[in-house]
Amino acid sequence: MKTPAGPASPEKLALSRKEDFKAFVDAPRRTQPRLLSRDELKALDEADRHVYNRSRREWHANLGPIRTPQLAALHEDLWDIADSNLQDGDKAKVAVAVDAFPGLGKTTAVLAFARDYHRREIAEHGAFTAQGHERWPVCRVSLTGNTGMKDLNRAMLEFFGHPGRQTSTAAQLGLQALDCVLSCEVRLLVLDFTDRP
Repeated sequence: MKTPAGPASPEKLALSRKEDFKAFVDAPRRTQPRLLSRDELKALDEADRHVYNRSRREWHANLGPIRTPQLAALHEDLWDIADSNLQDGDKAKVAVAVDAFPGLGKTTAVLAFARDYHRREIAEHGAFTAQGHERWPVCRVSLTGNTGMKDLNRAMLEFFGHPGRQTSTAAQLGLQALDCVLSCEVRLLVLDFTDRP
């Protein structure tokens, strides 16, 4: 689907729209601020100290994901599943559920994988499909635990910025979501369930 892009600032990404996801995927890695000695810190004037302290706060608030053995194992499993899931369209596709207690980094781990997957697919196949649509290898939507098919389809259309997401019937939402997935050659659908409405 050809739509204008206007990426949001990386500081305010909700990742519920493709432009936000693209900004997340394309964001450069943060660089750690240089460690200053006490004498170097004392030598900074007030304005420079504020800038330095802000860069340190931003660095520490955005660490990671840290490649723990658990994260490495999860990513290895996800790559194995994604790379072996190249069946033709008439074959059933596998699904993966990542489940754990809240606050353990499920979303962070899956988003790190989704970012790498998206980058790889764009590098291998290009930013546009053969039909000229934007290629979106990953569609990421956030849902509540009691979401039905209509809500899922509407959330997918919200990700793509489809104009019919607010006015379509349940049947139309399903067809429009399918059209977006096929046109944009989505290969990975990330459903992030939260307890918040």
